[in-house]
Amino acid sequence: MKLNKFFFGLLMTPAVMMVGCSDYEDTEVASPEADADAIGAYFETSSVSEQLSPGQTSFNVVLNRASFSEAVNVPVKITANDDNFFSLSANQFVFDAEKQVSSPITVTFNQSTVELQKTYSLGLQVADGVKDHLYGAGYTDAQYSMVVDYEWKSDSLASTMVKDEYAGTFDKEGALAAVEIAKDFEVVKANPSPDYTKNSLVRISSFFATIGKSKAAGKDHIQFVVDKNHKNPQFLTTEYLAGKEISLKVNTTELSTGMTQKFAEEKEYPVCMDLVGIEVDETATEAATTTDDVTYLVTYKLYAFDEKADKKYQLSTEDDTVPVEGNTQYKAKFEVKFVKASAE
Repeated sequence: MKLNKFFFGLLMTPAVMMVGCSDYEDTEVASPEADADAIGAYFETSSVSEQLSPGQTSFNVVLNRASFSEAVNVPVKITANDDNFFSLSANQFVFDAEKQVSSPITVTFNQSTVELQKTYSLGLQVADGVKDHLYGAGYTDAQYSMVVDYEWKSDSLASTMVKDEYAGTFDKEGALAAVEIAKDFEVVKANPSPDYTKNSLVRISSFFATIGKSKAAGKDHIQFVVDKNHKNPQFLTTEYLAGKEISLKVNTTELSTGMTQKFAEEKEYPVCMDLVGIEVDETATEAATTTDDVTYLVTYKLYAFDEKADKKYQLSTEDDTVPVEGNTQYKAKFEVKFVKASAE
């Protein structure tokens, strides 16, 4: 009897298992399809940075799409454009049949107001900011940031010790700073390397952050042009570029240093710098075999700037109840080691 119960149990087990499996059925779910007229227009990225050389006057933007069998036009609108700085060559992106990427739209800008090294922003939008395609990639909105500047490199120049009156190191060791040169400034097109027989554009960027007086980088770039002998320095100015038929503004006043001044009245103002002059310190300049070592002397003014009242106040280490209007003049000097053409 015990043996019969064992075999009966073996016979029943598959039956029970078959009953259990009957609760599951194979089903087929179709993937959702996009609307037949869906385009799926999109920008590949939502944020784009455009750096132009001073000779460039425009840049191009394109649009992509998920469905690209037929020719179609996609309207585009500007969502951000301060003072109508930018202009578009067309108000719609044009797609040819079987093309996933549109023909480019050219973006131009106001040549009479553009400032060197200043960032300008342009916002664009398609499809009213709403994707119309289930499988559309990318973004319906894009923000373009444009800056016009030179290509700065420090590989051909050595670092320097900046000695500065404001920092209290004018007669001491100073602070180590990187010296940069604009590689695409007055370069012969037939020769991609810098032509050292022509003028050079040199700078120490974010001056007070570089010498350790400010924790925040500012726009206080000391940038200047020197001749083929690396002498006769002059600050890069609007007038200089105009002489080269380049319509750009260059700011040499009210340069943001990244520093602030707080007075007793509990108002805090940004500290600004005005560039006054630059010259060669002949007493410190010496000749070398592989480099031209030139020491430059820069004069500048510092002040706390109340933009709302349009007033300048002298910097103070004390809690002045009544800030004194005016500014203070300082000097800085540094040596630049130019690589001689014969040493390359």
